[in-house]
Amino acid sequence: MTNGVHRFSAVQRELRDRFAGIVETGDDWIEVGRIGEGESESWRVRNPADDMVGVAKPGPPRADQDGHFRAAHEKIAFDLAHLIGLPVSPVVLWPKDIGTVYKVGRSISCWAFPQGDKWNVAEGKGLISAIQKQSVAAEVAAMRVFHAWIGDGDRKPDHVFVDTDSPPDRLNIAFFDHGNSMSAAWKGPNANCGVCGHYLAGVPEDKDTMLAVAEHIAACSDSNVQALVDRIPARYLPTGPRGHIIQNLLARKGNLRGLVGI
Repeated sequence: MTNGVHRFSAVQRELRDRFAGIVETGDDWIEVGRIGEGESESWRVRNPADDMVGVAKPGPPRADQDGHFRAAHEKIAFDLAHLIGLPVSPVVLWPKDIGTVYKVGRSISCWAFPQGDKWNVAEGKGLISAIQKQSVAAEVAAMRVFHAWIGDGDRKPDHVFVDTDSPPDRLNIAFFDHGNSMSAAWKGPNANCGVCGHYLAGVPEDKDTMLAVAEHIAACSDSNVQALVDRIPARYLPTGPRGHIIQNLLARKGNLRGLVGI
């Protein structure tokens, strides 16, 4: 499963594994400026230690929101994806100004590829061929199941990052923007929420992969899933929503075939 649904390079895998191994960054990231798009009002940031560029969420206009745990959702979604080997861009929590300016903290997401565009932008530029769309059927199918699991039903082409240096017969992609998942959709135990439909035109539906991923997630240890949620510090995720996230993840993981209709 781990090698079957992503095509990250060795450098990208190292970053992914490094961010999966930590919860908060201890580096002194620098705020560069507003990106200017997206509901979370994200800001571009840079790590002067290695010149890595990332996206910090939320941005200043959302800093005082203390009931929307975007940073925690972003980190948990990445950690769960890493657990089952799915292509989600690396995320780490950023403690700078938490509890003062940023009431429930921020996360930093890093690009999965050194060059690329959002799917809708790349498609508008004519950079995605029909063959390349067919080549990502497994990744898209796997992520539909994953998004059903974490309660993220509002997925769009601009939530998919495309490696514009992909070979002509194979497209490299990664998924990002999970701030509105989990407790943003689950206000209590056994919550109902919409599931992710098929939203990338021209990509074949791969129900065999959907079934395999649903079974793989169902087989994940409850304790491993809970541990990834519980390692998030309370200042990013308080007890109430933490409990709702754990209960819903554990309840949904065995019912994914029914949720996505396979």
